[in-house]
Amino acid sequence: MRPITDKGGRIGVRRSLFTVKASSIFKSILLFSGWGAAAWLLFSKPLEPVALPAPKERGTPMPRAATGHPLESTFLEWSADPALAGALVGLCVFDESGEPLFASPLAATALCPASALKTVTTAAAFELLGPEFTFGTMLSSDGPMSSAGVLDGHLDLTGGGDPTFSSRDLEAMADGLVKAGLKQVNGKLRVKGGSGGKAVSDHWCWGDIGNAYGAGAYAMNIDRNRLAIHFQPGAHEGAPATLLNREGPTGDTRWVNHVLTGPPGSGDRVVVYSEPHGRTITLRGSVPQGESRFTVNGSIPDPPARAGELLQTRLEAAGVKFLGRELPMRSEGLIFANHTSPPLPEIVDHLHKVSDNLEAQCLFQAMGLERKRDPAEAIRSHWESRGVTFTGLRMIDGSGLARANMIRPLDLAKVNHLARRGQHGERFRQSLTSYLDGKVRSKLGAMSGVRTEVGFLTLDDGREVTFALMANGLALDVDFWPLREKLLREVASQPGR
Repeated sequence: MRPITDKGGRIGVRRSLFTVKASSIFKSILLFSGWGAAAWLLFSKPLEPVALPAPKERGTPMPRAATGHPLESTFLEWSADPALAGALVGLCVFDESGEPLFASPLAATALCPASALKTVTTAAAFELLGPEFTFGTMLSSDGPMSSAGVLDGHLDLTGGGDPTFSSRDLEAMADGLVKAGLKQVNGKLRVKGGSGGKAVSDHWCWGDIGNAYGAGAYAMNIDRNRLAIHFQPGAHEGAPATLLNREGPTGDTRWVNHVLTGPPGSGDRVVVYSEPHGRTITLRGSVPQGESRFTVNGSIPDPPARAGELLQTRLEAAGVKFLGRELPMRSEGLIFANHTSPPLPEIVDHLHKVSDNLEAQCLFQAMGLERKRDPAEAIRSHWESRGVTFTGLRMIDGSGLARANMIRPLDLAKVNHLARRGQHGERFRQSLTSYLDGKVRSKLGAMSGVRTEVGFLTLDDGREVTFALMANGLALDVDFWPLREKLLREVASQPGR
């Protein structure tokens, strides 16, 4: 299926052609490739996979609001809409003190959250990493450089997991090195933190990871790990579409194009297939007839290799020679440049606005490194220490892209309630999308059959409540967002109690 798009950007998934083996559920969910090699930029030890423990409590009873609360009849009437027939829908509303004003029966059932899970990640990042947190990328050498500009060592580009690092940033680093007098590198250009390991979760669909919204998260990222792919549609429907890209993300990229010409106005129906660190990009689907140079967005299969090629090309164009010699290991070297990302709040603002999976995954991994443990366990432990008793939680990733993610509406709302009342609560709230005349600040989640929302609602009497609304198993033709807006307006108008 095509990705679902909401006001915040593309946040859904396609239906996979790949069947995940049941045994993969028990594999490590670490997503980064080579984080251990780059971890010294941020922290002191590489991360070892840790299996998630079973919840400390099972069958945690659902908190109950006062009997006969007006929200009970409001929700019952709303959820009886024929459009919701057959779906699982849970609603939880907490008052300002953290007590439940209302919790529907399914509020105590773990459901798939889609991108609403991002708030569990971002709220934890504010508290575990802090608003001053930044990612770093370093250009260095393990050997000295002579006054003649000869570097007797290897040139190392080491990524610290920055999802915002761009080719322009890389070019600025290269230009600075040329200005410093570099003429020759006796060794090789090495990109650290980019070889081996997993860049994506085992639970992500094959039909996702080749596309821009499913880009893998590496220690060395470049241009948000996204690739523009251009097509020229054929003269008639069903004719082959010509791939206009003459160069791939790396010099040895192999393109396999099966894209056809679709009906006029049919839009982007292309699915991009690739694998982490791979060199083949396969294209299937269709592009609309009559639109010249039609562009779709894919993911870069090997961002570290892409960054290395860009850096070496820039330096060679400026006259720098690479001899590629094997050199003995040295204990001391030079640092030529450090690049720092925008601070955490700015990253979260963009992350929430466009529902950026890559940025969420990078923060997810950074918290694992900071706590020296599995990222999901680090986040879970943090929220448990803040008073959340999870039941049925399965946090496969930090972005919500995996359908195997599960969380109860009660727990999703509780996390956001606690985040709002934490040290950085107001800044977290401001990062969320505002609508309904400013009464709502929230994060949406959507994928095929799934619509979720979590955030804060200002009632007509001025009180602010925290809510989580989760719907799974929706029919594909259901327009859920107007329904949810109707419900929130009714919740806002409830008399105070």
